[in-house]
Amino acid sequence: MQEINLTIIFILVICGLMAGSLLNVFIYRIPIIYNGSSNNSKYNLFWPRSQCRNCSNTIRFLHNIPIISYIILKGKCAYCERIISSQYPLVELITMIFTIYCGLYYGLIIELIAILFFLWVLIIISFIDINHKIIPDSLSLTLLWAGLLCTIIYSENSLSSILIDTKSSILGVISGYLILWFIYHIHFFITKKEGLGYGDFKLLAAIGAWVGWQLIPMTLFFASILGLIYGLISINLKRTDKDTPIPFGPFLAISGWISLVFGAKIITIYSFI
Repeated sequence: MQEINLTIIFILVICGLMAGSLLNVFIYRIPIIYNGSSNNSKYNLFWPRSQCRNCSNTIRFLHNIPIISYIILKGKCAYCERIISSQYPLVELITMIFTIYCGLYYGLIIELIAILFFLWVLIIISFIDINHKIIPDSLSLTLLWAGLLCTIIYSENSLSSILIDTKSSILGVISGYLILWFIYHIHFFITKKEGLGYGDFKLLAAIGAWVGWQLIPMTLFFASILGLIYGLISINLKRTDKDTPIPFGPFLAISGWISLVFGAKIITIYSFI
């Protein structure tokens, strides 16, 4: 962890909040584009400007300041006063906190750009999977190719001691996909039910491009434990039953981030036990 510097923290806060606001746009619009549910052929990630989902009024800049506007407006639209989803400030807050953490943990190094990209895409994937039970290929494949590209640019040119080598990255992609593919087919053969989606395969493959084949088992183990804990709590609170599908993407995303940031340390600790 780097020495705390208030100027750096301020920069990271602003970057985190701005990124969080942008991620909210992606989380909302990508499923619409993915499903082709927009009647407007010009609809994309950046056009038209953000609008209220209820009254369709364009949101003014002063009403769109991350977290602050939500608090000032008391969680309601400035025009129709309908409730604004709490997901918006939540995404902004999560993005800000983890952006600050990554910035302080690694310092303002060139690799931080790649690490933050990895983090932000995982946040988008997580919330889309929670809301729609899908993981768009465009996100998983972007993350996968970005991981491979970063290993080539940074590691192969000896520019980084943090990111993995290209061979580990490629093997991470292959092992990440195949492990879940085998688990899926074994589960389906035994139960005749789909326990996972193909989007999960591609997401673990994408994570493998960043963490390498060595950390794929640990990533999958942590994700399974988190998913099991969530499922048991949900069933106990009677929010779901044992047959209700649970999105696995968020747990893979959390575990992938843990593996990228702490994987090497966890393996080192484990080797001494």
